[in-house]
Amino acid sequence: MAEVAVEYLVAKLEDWIFKETNKQGAAEVTKIKDEFNRIKPFLKYADWKRMIVDTDITDTCVTDVIGLACEVEDVIDDDCYSKIGAREFSLSSLVDMVGESLNYFMDSKTKYKPHPGIAFLHKRVAAKLKEVDVRKHVSLFGSLSENRDERYMLHSQRFAENLPLTHMVGRDKEVKMLKDWLLEEDEDTPSLVAITGIDGIGKTAVAATVYEISKPYFDCAAWVFVSGQTTIAILREMLMGFSRTPFDKVDERYLDEMDEKELGKRVYNFLDGKKFLLVMDDLDTLDAWENLKYSLPMKCVGKVFITTRQPAFPAVLCKRVLQLNPLNPKGGFELIRRRACLQHYERGEVPWSSSAEPTVEKILHFCEGHPLLVATVGGMITNIEEPGEWEKVLFIMKAAGECWPQFGMIQKVLVVSYFNLPPLLKCCLLYCAVFPCHYEISCKRLIRIWVAEGFIAKQLLGMTEEEIAKNLLEDLIHRNLLEVAKVGTNGELISCRLLQLVQDFILKLLNKDHSWIMSNSVERIWSSEAIRVLAVHGVINNFVPPSNGRSIHSLLFFRKNGHSSPRTPSILLNSPLNIKFLRVLELQNSPIDALPDAVGNLVILRYISLRGTMINNLPPSLNSLHALQTLDIRDTNVRALPAGFDGLKMLRHLLLSGSFSKKVVKLNGDIMFYNDLQTLAGVKLTQQIALGLKYLPQLLKLSVGEVEGKNSLQLSKSIDQMKNLNSLTVKCAWRKGIQIQTSNSLENLEKLRVGGWVKDLLGWVSMLKSLKHLYLWDCMFTNDPISSLQHLPRLTILSLCNVYKGNSVCCGDSAGFPSLKKLSLVKFEELEEWTNIEDGSMKGLQTIIISKCPRLKQPPKGLKNLVDLQILQINDMPPEFVREARELSLHAALHCSV
Repeated sequence: MAEVAVEYLVAKLEDWIFKETNKQGAAEVTKIKDEFNRIKPFLKYADWKRMIVDTDITDTCVTDVIGLACEVEDVIDDDCYSKIGAREFSLSSLVDMVGESLNYFMDSKTKYKPHPGIAFLHKRVAAKLKEVDVRKHVSLFGSLSENRDERYMLHSQRFAENLPLTHMVGRDKEVKMLKDWLLEEDEDTPSLVAITGIDGIGKTAVAATVYEISKPYFDCAAWVFVSGQTTIAILREMLMGFSRTPFDKVDERYLDEMDEKELGKRVYNFLDGKKFLLVMDDLDTLDAWENLKYSLPMKCVGKVFITTRQPAFPAVLCKRVLQLNPLNPKGGFELIRRRACLQHYERGEVPWSSSAEPTVEKILHFCEGHPLLVATVGGMITNIEEPGEWEKVLFIMKAAGECWPQFGMIQKVLVVSYFNLPPLLKCCLLYCAVFPCHYEISCKRLIRIWVAEGFIAKQLLGMTEEEIAKNLLEDLIHRNLLEVAKVGTNGELISCRLLQLVQDFILKLLNKDHSWIMSNSVERIWSSEAIRVLAVHGVINNFVPPSNGRSIHSLLFFRKNGHSSPRTPSILLNSPLNIKFLRVLELQNSPIDALPDAVGNLVILRYISLRGTMINNLPPSLNSLHALQTLDIRDTNVRALPAGFDGLKMLRHLLLSGSFSKKVVKLNGDIMFYNDLQTLAGVKLTQQIALGLKYLPQLLKLSVGEVEGKNSLQLSKSIDQMKNLNSLTVKCAWRKGIQIQTSNSLENLEKLRVGGWVKDLLGWVSMLKSLKHLYLWDCMFTNDPISSLQHLPRLTILSLCNVYKGNSVCCGDSAGFPSLKKLSLVKFEELEEWTNIEDGSMKGLQTIIISKCPRLKQPPKGLKNLVDLQILQINDMPPEFVREARELSLHAALHCSV
């Protein structure tokens, strides 16, 4: 889309002008920027007209503008490349990067052709764009899609706090009915429940709500997407889903080596004797069920919950079937009000005047009760302050309906919603389509990629680029263009995914001129030469590179159906691919064991993810990537960064190992000049690192390991400087005692993880009033940790493992743990008695996990007072404890999992 390409270019030009010291060059580039700014109104109109009419004249004009924008962008990139002093580069060893199953090649003979000078380029741009008379073109959207200002970005932070990510509106009756069906006591054999309906009616959304409120009543639960997946991929997802508890966790790497028969047997054995819940989303054929049913034990209590568009086979297979109908007027009105005026709705205020209600009724009538459409339109009108302006939205939707009689209602509303987006949001949304269908996208990962791509070009009123990107992500969710996949205990966004209907629509847009996606043996090549993003899904059976040799900006690899093919055709190995100006290299979970040294020549590269690969060492040439912002090597075999790595002063996120991993990575050098660093995770704490940390007050997340007493004092002093620290992990060296004491109250610290013996730890932790998540292990306390920590006002999750040598614990304060939702006690080997849970204490507790406490014979007294308690999960406990816990659960309507 031309508007997106030009908006992205203008942002890059502004950044270049800001950094350019040559006044003449800056002046010339400013003229180029002004030329492109001048034609923006036309581009919005042209993209819209192109979608409606698809005339050759409009198509040629838009394609020419995109090509010109890419040409200017390459000049800017080449200038940045030259300033860094890099030599000509062709990554011929990319074959080695992806091993046997994902082999990607760049011909060493490919030469970068220099672009004309900037002054000449300005003349070319001016001549090319002179023909465009923006006065003749008026966008239908007007103020509906104006760019957001700083004031809006600040308001969106408040939207995020109340975003109704998982709340189901207008479906209370259906949700209750489905929950009752799933919890019905049946004979010892799995039974099937189905929900059917047309696209966009809300089948998956309703199923997700029912799944979340029902799964505590089952021993294990899994959700799998069926449509378009192979049987082996579905079985793999089933096993991973069922085994997500800490006691049953399956190593994904071992699953890759299993065939369909072995995976089916593993699922069968895992579920045998368990009460399970399995959701099969979008089951489109009876054959898919026939291929999977043999992996489910026939003599067990289980429920299979199906969503499908096909009404025929559920009537034959399923014991219960619910046909989902459109929302009634009351439900539709509530949904659009919640989406359109969230901040008012949460306060119980009337969000619009009575004069606006006729327009709302017309919009609801147009949407025909489809929740997807109602929520999408509600998101569109969120930022329109005058309800009278909502008539414009209705007018545009009707115009779309008249222009595209062949389109369905959903496609029409999605088109209008997309064209209503500001250009920056369009950039972000289009990028999401490169992820595979139904792919669960980590929000942090997506935000870092957006920043690396340059979509977030400026900072607003002290907000970081990541904070701005997070607001944009939440805006797309609020507009119903992205859906929430997973939220944390406190409601924070963990992951999201693109709705399949939205992804299909975006791919149609990209099919005209924007991107290139290759999936399995199917290739999708866009007609335009402006290819910037290449996403490879699994295996490539055919490959035709772009003829113009322009550089790819993003190169992403995704494993198809959970595994990779053992080989790819040789045609790929002989295909030239220009990645000189690469910014994003995403190789997460790819089957590679080495990174070629030539990667160091990608000097504009900003993002590298090697997470989950088999890489053992990083090449020394990585030190040449002076623009690098994110390096992710978690879950690899790397144990040390190459010497000279401290020269990468643009780093923002250095992710070396997971917070609970025993592995740490040694960083040789000084980190004091990492002025932009926000995340430092998994680093071995040396004296030099401990000293350097005091120069990084901007850190938001810090995780250090192998901490010894001689360095802990300096670590405490450095932490004192970190006023914005949100997450802290400290892992002691084996059998080494340390002390952590800070004078800074760490008012923003929400997550704390400490492993090992730390002197006076409970006293220090009890003063951290902002804590929400607390994980402690191997701490060897002599004082009762439950009693010591009960006055933390915001604590939501408390996990204690092998921390206490005493024989009793107690929560005796009626106001203790006011916010706690999840409590985990593991390996309290000397514990004999949990004396009391005072009435009023832990009033919001929902889950208790108790494991490996061999002397604890009885559940805690006062457990029945916990009215919100839903799950009591027990593992490796004495039979007396298990028996009493089960009896208690029967009387308290509590799900007890053993």
